[in-house]
Amino acid sequence: MTTLVLVGGYLGAGKTTLILRVADMLRRRGQRVGVILNDQDSGLVDTRMAEAAGVDSREVAGGCFCCRFGDLLEAAQSLRRARPDVIFAEPAGSCIDIAATVVQPLLAWHRDVYRVAPLSVLVDPARTGGYLV
Repeated sequence: MTTLVLVGGYLGAGKTTLILRVADMLRRRGQRVGVILNDQDSGLVDTRMAEAAGVDSREVAGGCFCCRFGDLLEAAQSLRRARPDVIFAEPAGSCIDIAATVVQPLLAWHRDVYRVAPLSVLVDPARTGGYLV
């Protein structure tokens, strides 16, 4: 069964950097890894970074995972052809209720296909002062 790990957070929090470093560690341990990147536009810099790092990657463009849940599932299914042990999915920052609109449907309807890891959210500590009012 493929483990699906969603890693969220604001722009610049380190999501892509974390995913690519963990992907490298897992691959050195013999595991197969894929990544799904998401944003409002296509041709993402993060996708090019993943490809340059040799990580099998897909994009969901034109809306967040919440609005394009079917596209997320299609991208994951496409990656599953390579039989990955882990698929990381990085939602766009506009995915404001990802727990309800993505994680819960995955747990409810797709738990026979994916082991859904707890939602991880990264925060850049240098920027948190600006978020707390």
